[in-house]
Amino acid sequence: MKDLELSLKQMIEIDGCTRCGECIQRCPVFMVTNDQRVTAFNALETTKDWSICKSWFRKFFLRRNKMGDERLKDFSQEVYQCTLCGHCEVVCPVNIHSKDIRIALRKNIMKSGLELPFSGPILENLKNGRNVAYPTNNDRLLWLQNMPKIFRHSSRKVNAEVVYFVGCVASFFPVTYSIPQAMLFLLEKAKVDFGLLGPEEWCCGWPLIGMGQEEMVYEFAKHNIETVKAMGAKTLVCGCPSCYHVWENVYPRLYKKDIPFEVIHSTDYFLKLLKEERIPLHSLEATVTYHDPCDLGRASGIYESPREIIQMISGLSFVEMRNHGRHATCCGGGGDLEMFFPNLTREIAARKIGEIEETRAEIVLSACQQCKRTISLNAKKMKKKFKVLDLLEFLLILSDPMRALTFENLLQKSSSSEKSS
Repeated sequence: MKDLELSLKQMIEIDGCTRCGECIQRCPVFMVTNDQRVTAFNALETTKDWSICKSWFRKFFLRRNKMGDERLKDFSQEVYQCTLCGHCEVVCPVNIHSKDIRIALRKNIMKSGLELPFSGPILENLKNGRNVAYPTNNDRLLWLQNMPKIFRHSSRKVNAEVVYFVGCVASFFPVTYSIPQAMLFLLEKAKVDFGLLGPEEWCCGWPLIGMGQEEMVYEFAKHNIETVKAMGAKTLVCGCPSCYHVWENVYPRLYKKDIPFEVIHSTDYFLKLLKEERIPLHSLEATVTYHDPCDLGRASGIYESPREIIQMISGLSFVEMRNHGRHATCCGGGGDLEMFFPNLTREIAARKIGEIEETRAEIVLSACQQCKRTISLNAKKMKKKFKVLDLLEFLLILSDPMRALTFENLLQKSSSSEKSS
């Protein structure tokens, strides 16, 4: 077995754990399993044993026994029972970056040849098709087929001022097709010169990072950056928070050159357009709440832009969830967890749905296609009545008087039927 590869900073952080247990109570996986072995606390403690058993000096003076093969095998499963939501980092009193340590541990497990949880064909799809869903990338624009012909040109443009990076989830999962469709309608309304990468858009690489395969991501980063550069774009808009996080924080480190265009998440971009009065919005009488995506909030620090947009819509009653902002509860859809342990994702989503119901909101908004997919699919299975919408879908509805009126009528009918039952 190979030596454990962690940075000096990470080893110092691991040794600095005060064993306070704050991270345990905030872990979404622990909340549904009540098993401390899945928590950041346990990951740090077990990593100490793993590193100690590699050093005769530390083993002798610290009097710790070598970690057995069975314990290591169990640990290789536990490390993947995590959504990488980062809540453990927020509550840590000594600022341990346990999310980064967890990713580093996954990388070590891959290199050590330990048994991984079953992940299906996703790794092969990423290697061959450059996406999470299919072995080829030819159908990345399938969501565009039912749209008016005026939008087809955006996938064939050689030059564009703004490039929209769609992401794998919105490109390949039908329940989220309406998000990129809404994006295009809104960009057209705002008279933005935009283009799409089409099959030349490769996965951002976040699923690979989550699996412990970051060394594969450089090829994805180089291809995506140079494809956008070739279009002469000044701005790249990401609708997916994970894509945005990787473009903003990982690509510059891997590419090691200046990226000559701005990278912005759709919430910040459309807040700017709304302030410039380039998209008119109609009022709506409804109660709404907002779910903070982990990779948009805790990973990227974007909390206020979505709320500013919501506050700009007259008629809305906005109710925050019990846990929101930095302490928002994860929906269960992150960290490749659904790929490895789908039952855990469902149980975490059910807890999230319980929090949404506490607000008595008719609409729950978010700004992440994976969050929308996870919450909406599980809410449907649980026969919940509230509407689940991405902020882009909501803006499109309110940007058109007929759409807004139709939607308001649907809400009223749904409310009436709920009261009568």
